Amino acid sequence: MRINWDLEHVYFYLVSFVSLILIIIGAVTITQTAIAYVTPINEEYNPYTVMDPNPDLIQWEEKFGPEFVEQERERFETISNENISRRLLRDLVRGIAFIAVALPVYLYHWRKIPKLDLPE
Repeated sequence: MRINWDLEHVYFYLVSFVSLILIIIGAVTITQTAIAYVTPINEEYNPYTVMDPNPDLIQWEEKFGPEFVEQERERFETISNENISRRLLRDLVRGIAFIAVALPVYLYHWRKIPKLDLPE
C-alpha cells in the first residue's frame, strides 16, 4: 500500500504522532508519580536537621526555648508532607489529563487515515 503524501495525509499523521507522544508523556508522568508515592524521597531543605542545624535555629532555641523549636519542627514537617502529597496529586492529575485529552484525538485521527484513501 502506497501512502499518498498530500497535505491531508501529512496532517492526520502529524496529529496522530503528536497525540501519541502526549499519551506517552502522560503514562510516564503517572508511572513516575506512582514510583515517587511508593518510594518517597524528601529532598527539601529542612532547617531542623540534627547534623547541620541552622544558626538561626540556635538563636530561636535560646530565645524561645526547646519546646517552641520542637513545635515548629513538627509544624514544618506537617506542612512539608502536605506539600509532597499535593505535588504527587497534581502530577497524577496532569498525567491523567494528558492521556484523557490526547487519546481521543489520537484514536480519531488514526482511524480516519485508512478512510482517506477510499474513493468518494
